[in-house]
Amino acid sequence: RRKSAMSLSGQEGIDRLLKAETEATEIVSKARKEKAARIKAARDEAQAEISKFRQQMEQEFQTAQFGALSGGDKSIRLASETEAQLNEIKQRAAANRMPVLQQILSWIETVDVTPPKKAANA
Repeated sequence: RRKSAMSLSGQEGIDRLLKAETEATEIVSKARKEKAARIKAARDEAQAEISKFRQQMEQEFQTAQFGALSGGDKSIRLASETEAQLNEIKQRAAANRMPVLQQILSWIETVDVTPPKKAANA
């Protein structure tokens, strides 16, 4: 009887160990699944943050690009206006060329070329 009691007691110990091992395996498995779920949730959250940041940067880039283009439009308009003003100045100069030349020639022709009289004391 003693052997069978010890044997029974030994069997109970083994059963308890097997049960504890099964429970530990289940706990470890559950912990791994929870860890994998947390990692997946963190990855998804990071992807959402990256997507949000990328969208924000894209919008800022589009805004900056639009600003540069509209600034370019201003410089194109300014260059066009400057070219128009230069053409107007050239046209005025061409139209007034002959009257100006005639005025200069009349000043040259009317210069008194007689030498100045010497001062009486000199």
